[in-house]
Amino acid sequence: MKTRLLLACASAATVAAASACTSQSPEPQVVPIQWVPVSAQLASFGTCEDALEGIQDAAITAFENYQFAELYRDGDEAFAVEDEVAAATDGSTQAAGDDAFSGTNNAVAGVDEPDIVKTDGTFIYSVVDYDAVRVVDTRSGKVVAERAIEDEAWDHKLFLGDDELLLMYGLSIEHGDEWVSEFRLERLDPASLDVLDTFTMEGSMVDARLVDGEVRLAIGSEPRIQPVWETLWSGEASDADIAEAVRDTELDDWLPSYHVNGEAHDVACGEIAHPERFTGSSVSVLALPADGDWTEAAPQTVMVDGSTVHGTTDSLYLAHYDYAWDEDEAKAESEIYRFVFEDGKARLVGEAAVPGSLLNQYSLSEYDGHLRVATTEEATGGGCGPWNACAWESEPALENEPSKSTVTVFAVGEDALEATGSVTDLGVDERIYAVRFIGDTGYVVTFRQTDPLYTIDLSDPANPVVTGELKITGYSGYLHPVGPDRLLGVGQEADEQGRTLGMQASLFDTSADEAAVLDQYFRADAESLVQWDPHAFLYWADASVAVLPVANWGSYDGEFGAVVLGIGDTALTEAAWIEHGEADADPYSTQIMRSIVIGDQLWTLSNAGLQSNHFGGSYEPTAWIAW
Repeated sequence: MKTRLLLACASAATVAAASACTSQSPEPQVVPIQWVPVSAQLASFGTCEDALEGIQDAAITAFENYQFAELYRDGDEAFAVEDEVAAATDGSTQAAGDDAFSGTNNAVAGVDEPDIVKTDGTFIYSVVDYDAVRVVDTRSGKVVAERAIEDEAWDHKLFLGDDELLLMYGLSIEHGDEWVSEFRLERLDPASLDVLDTFTMEGSMVDARLVDGEVRLAIGSEPRIQPVWETLWSGEASDADIAEAVRDTELDDWLPSYHVNGEAHDVACGEIAHPERFTGSSVSVLALPADGDWTEAAPQTVMVDGSTVHGTTDSLYLAHYDYAWDEDEAKAESEIYRFVFEDGKARLVGEAAVPGSLLNQYSLSEYDGHLRVATTEEATGGGCGPWNACAWESEPALENEPSKSTVTVFAVGEDALEATGSVTDLGVDERIYAVRFIGDTGYVVTFRQTDPLYTIDLSDPANPVVTGELKITGYSGYLHPVGPDRLLGVGQEADEQGRTLGMQASLFDTSADEAAVLDQYFRADAESLVQWDPHAFLYWADASVAVLPVANWGSYDGEFGAVVLGIGDTALTEAAWIEHGEADADPYSTQIMRSIVIGDQLWTLSNAGLQSNHFGGSYEPTAWIAW
């Protein structure tokens, strides 16, 4: 049996990430790892010596079984899987009356998600264009604090606590002979932007949540094993040579170190968990108090390369995608790990596996003591979707079963996730483009040429039932409840052959067993950032409007702005079109990325600046703050 190359790493920029996707034993004979359909169960290493030996064994096995070395011996270039984008929304109002303001569009109420903009209703805190963190006083329309960002930094996100601003970002740092990624979390004084506390860890942020004054982090790390890569890249190394190079590594080469306010720490050997097969990548889950005074941290490290996080007030779920490829069939699953937090420490309390891959965090939902999970099994073994590239460059030569999607339900126990029921064969020969769970009902959009919007009754966890399958052209990439029995979908219109034509917003009536289309808004040749990043979506229930950033690339300079949609009981209307920038502004910098309601003002954010418009009526501009 010749096994297909495993690609679990996300960035060819860090070749270590690509190579960390492999591993095996010193003997030249390859001993294949048997595919285990449900392989989520974790074990812990007893000692540091056991941890090093176990990690080395797994790494050598992955190298041999997935033929990573052969790829380089043949002179081929490595390729990688794109990171899945995770984002979401609850559209919560942070105050009432004339002082009301909107918050981040989060997936779960009471669980804040990191974003590029935050507000307390008076000040707007933003980090855009990788150049600066800025604080704008909305009363004066002035930038009252500003802090430049390091050139080597990326992926800046913010949390806003009661009296602190939390800045997260990635940075490239030199570690011996290697350049590695480092995650940084800084607690800032929101008035001066002075740094008050700092946490750093080797790796990059998978995702984070802020719940009841506690920052919960999932940080992914890759091993630092440059000699192994050099052996591999030589083009002449045998499996035995690679195994020998792996055996020369130390435990510190595989596990991330971290610093709390400058004091160095290592992951405890007893806090390392691993599935039956793994590749050398890891994710560390930990918590820190938002109000600072950090002195220590207690990471729980799992030897997986998880990429999707879903948070509730009580739990943090981490999903890890795992697949194997052989000459007979494609096999793939997503392994799900549940963490809870006690006295500031993460604890692993449940594990499960589902067939196929998740689209994003909206594929997960915890409700009434149950976890619902929507996945797609691809004919190629998974790894493909509107937000992530295929795991390999071409279609397999073998004829496999067509793709299909499944919703699986688990009972959430104190220390276990137990499957109770499932419904499958959704969107045969299609894949999931959007998911939304609302109470005991699930809505799943699949697409290839037309868009079936499935309605699933989840009131009986042991017997989920599809009650409706609405077929329309195009698809919705994001779904949002906009009142009782109303659902707004944002995505693309398409022709009968599945070719996309432009941005479309659809208003659905969900009062019956099968949803019905009430009205649609279409903008030719355009797309909305909401399709990929739900943080860009704003729904303001008090005025029954949604604000959607729009980009139209049809003209030479493009057309960029935001459409304000009035949402009636049966109709959608364009209430306003808002654009940014002065006459000499770079049009590409004026793409609106976020919108915020504060009182009677609608604020919109782009890389060019921050603008306010009167909320309602003519939506005339009231202020422009250029960066």
